[in-house]
Amino acid sequence: MHWHWEDRYSGEQDGVQRRNWRVLKKLLPYFRKYSKTIIIASFLLLFSTLLTLLGPILIRRAIDVEIPNKSAQGLIIIAAVYIIIQVVVLLVRYFQQIEIMSVGEKAIADLKADTFRHLLRLPISYYDKHPIGTLISRVESDTEALKFLFSSTAVVLVSNLALLVGMSVVMLVVSWRLYLLILVMMPIFAYSFYWFEKHVRSVFVNLRKKIAEINGFVVETVKSLHVVQMFQQEDNFVSKVNALGQDKYDYELKSLSYWYRIWFFVELGEIIGIVLVLGIGGIWALAGLITIGTLYLFISYITRLFVPLRGLSDQINVIERAFAAAERVFQILSTAEEFQVNEKHVLREFENIIQFKNLSFFYEDKNWVLKNLNFQIKKGERIALVGETGGGKTSIISLLLKYYSPQDGDILIDGTSLVHIERHSLRSRIGFVPQDVILFPGSILDNLRLFDETIPDDRIYVAAKRAKIHQRILNLPDGYKTNIIEQGINLSFGERQLISYTRALVFDPEILILDEATSSVDPESERLVQQGLKELLKGRTAIIIAHRLTTTRLADRVLVIHKGKLVEEGNHADLLLGKGHYYRMYRLQYLGGVQ
Repeated sequence: MHWHWEDRYSGEQDGVQRRNWRVLKKLLPYFRKYSKTIIIASFLLLFSTLLTLLGPILIRRAIDVEIPNKSAQGLIIIAAVYIIIQVVVLLVRYFQQIEIMSVGEKAIADLKADTFRHLLRLPISYYDKHPIGTLISRVESDTEALKFLFSSTAVVLVSNLALLVGMSVVMLVVSWRLYLLILVMMPIFAYSFYWFEKHVRSVFVNLRKKIAEINGFVVETVKSLHVVQMFQQEDNFVSKVNALGQDKYDYELKSLSYWYRIWFFVELGEIIGIVLVLGIGGIWALAGLITIGTLYLFISYITRLFVPLRGLSDQINVIERAFAAAERVFQILSTAEEFQVNEKHVLREFENIIQFKNLSFFYEDKNWVLKNLNFQIKKGERIALVGETGGGKTSIISLLLKYYSPQDGDILIDGTSLVHIERHSLRSRIGFVPQDVILFPGSILDNLRLFDETIPDDRIYVAAKRAKIHQRILNLPDGYKTNIIEQGINLSFGERQLISYTRALVFDPEILILDEATSSVDPESERLVQQGLKELLKGRTAIIIAHRLTTTRLADRVLVIHKGKLVEEGNHADLLLGKGHYYRMYRLQYLGGVQ
């Protein structure tokens, strides 16, 4: 399901209703496929709600007819009918709740799946501006808020509406005079609910934002806990969370103050209603204008009438939270996916050459990361990119993978501009081994084929043998079915590195991009890693971001990137003889800068 609309919360209250309708329109497609179940559940809900109206009517008859006539048989029949009705109501509500909850779970699971699928298709630049913890909050807690909007709030609202209409009809038929006494209070409640909805919406929007901010901070802190502990800043981080929690508390307190005001009006209305019916209705009963049973029916209905109103005040609270959550979820779904309009060329095979022509690029504010870069890579050639941190090496790779687009210049593959090459066909020809080994929750087998069940096990075993990791995996407690724990902490660094090489071999790319790891390992693991790396590079076009200059010896050509510019080019030996940037980097890394 794809969305192409955009939401902007302006803070103007005259747009709240239109915003609510827009959110509802976006939610409807997720429930429409379950319309048959919803219709059945709604019928059961209305049926059980209307049955509850019969109780006071039966008791009215007992008071006005059976008791004055001293009819024991009539009272027994009324009691039996009353019990049967209550049992039927309980059974009907049981099945109705099961049906409606199942629809809520399925629909919100679909929404979560769409949100997650959309997140996977967003450009990398989106994640530069949105913390992971905030996105987790939107995918999980915000969608759960929407589930309760349907499975709980919608049920309560429909039930309460049916009760209001049903009781109004019965009271109007039984005594229109008494009904008018109650009806005169309704405009006051209508205004109270309007006032509440008008003031509380912005509070809940800010509250959801603050919850997401807290979640984001906690997630990022836990991920980097070793840094916090190393610098002994636990107390300061706790203070930061407390400050965020205080902001959340302020919003919660403000929303509760609004809610208790509306709740006070409802409680006061119930008291006034009972007083009016007892006072004026009692006088009419003494005058013989109405019966005692009618007086009982109205008092019984008043208490029931204000239960829906009290429930409505509760549900407005839930509704506003849910709509605030919905706006945040649909903000994700309204974000444009990776731009693909001009991508008409499918790259079926890399045949000749990759060209970087006059390439210039910045992330923001024209702080140029790459400046007029020109070089080319022939098929089968191994290129090493070296340079200081922040020099632009990773940006070159990001542009080649179409994570970003350059502001000036172009990249061409076999003469075709990257702009016109369909990105999925491009990425299917390229393998990427990142500097930090990325492992996902699941087994080693899952991680090697990235959950692609169409890849046969034998293909994975062959790749693992080539990467010199097969036997080590077999020695693990469950072999290839061993579960990865928290980014692979149950594996050594060397094993994680070899698994990342094996993954690339499994997908067998024509072009390999390797961002070399900076961490050092023991000599034996280093030997296996180097053997695996040589096997990985065999017969491929390769771009290596080299952090250890010894790795450049594996390259046919070394490109030295300095402050976004290509300043030197050649092989390892020639660059050392040139005594330029590369020579100085080599001396600093291995000779401590000694002349």
